Amino acid sequence: MKTPQLSRRRVLGGIAAGALGSLALPGFAQSGAFPNRPIKIIMPWAAGGGGDVLVRAMLPSLSAKLGQPVVVENRPGAIGTIGSLAAARSPADGYTLVYGAADSHSIAPHIMKQSPYDAKKEFTAVAPIGFTPLALVVHASNPAQNFAQFLQQAREAKQPLTFGSWGQGSSGQITVEALKQVAKIDLLHVPYNGTAPLIQAQLANQITCSICPIPVAAQHHRAGTVRMLVVAAKDRLPEYKEIPTMRENGVAIDMGPWLGFLAPVGVPADVLAKIHQAVDATLVDPGVVETLNKMSMVVDRMDQKAYQNFYNNEYDRWGAYIRTAKVTVDQ
Repeated sequence: MKTPQLSRRRVLGGIAAGALGSLALPGFAQSGAFPNRPIKIIMPWAAGGGGDVLVRAMLPSLSAKLGQPVVVENRPGAIGTIGSLAAARSPADGYTLVYGAADSHSIAPHIMKQSPYDAKKEFTAVAPIGFTPLALVVHASNPAQNFAQFLQQAREAKQPLTFGSWGQGSSGQITVEALKQVAKIDLLHVPYNGTAPLIQAQLANQITCSICPIPVAAQHHRAGTVRMLVVAAKDRLPEYKEIPTMRENGVAIDMGPWLGFLAPVGVPADVLAKIHQAVDATLVDPGVVETLNKMSMVVDRMDQKAYQNFYNNEYDRWGAYIRTAKVTVDQ
């Protein structure tokens, strides 16, 4: 059997084509280097939601910095696990990322009877975005004017006070379950199907308190119809300097649900570094900063290794609260 021979013309043609290809691709996208084709971000939540709006605002800057189009594919359902599972089963080459969040990767694996994936073993933490500050909210008629008075109210109540969240097993619910454990109070959970019905129930004074993302409660707080007593954040928020943090009140809960980008485990280190660099630079892009501020997002930049440690620690932290509270969902 003859060994195929390459002609000089074919070899030179291949070299020329490779040289032209490397000149044609901007940014990081050089011939044979990552990326040399579009990158997909799986959004495991519905189009138009907060995460979807945020990531789409980041796309122009990400695409420019990576030198290739970055696109979003929405695959919602089952607390974000449907889209996340699709990402975990994708090739570990950096061309498929997933928008990760506390709900889908720190909480869902603990509360589902059968988690479709092992969040620690099947994902690599690529680059953080930050976290969503949550506020503990009461109706304007509630006599508690501050967090300390609310805690006293809860401890003196003959029956557990009610608290609402945007869903059974949501990061909102687990945050309050953590509050109950740390502050040693008892509250009865009332789940709603989303933040819109949640805030309406709070406005109608149908529940004692609620845990809400800041943008959901902000306009009503300013209007004086509800009162944001305290926020789950490391520091007071610039736009709400008057509202203290839980930690200031002796409750060691200083972060709402985290957000960031993940990839299937096994992506090469140099590829992770390029994606992390692009995301980190995008977070200081003026247009993206404006969107983040409108959403009251707190950016928390860190290097990839630090983010991996953070991701693993958050999985354990939320899991501990969930096991103590015995929270489960039928999924």
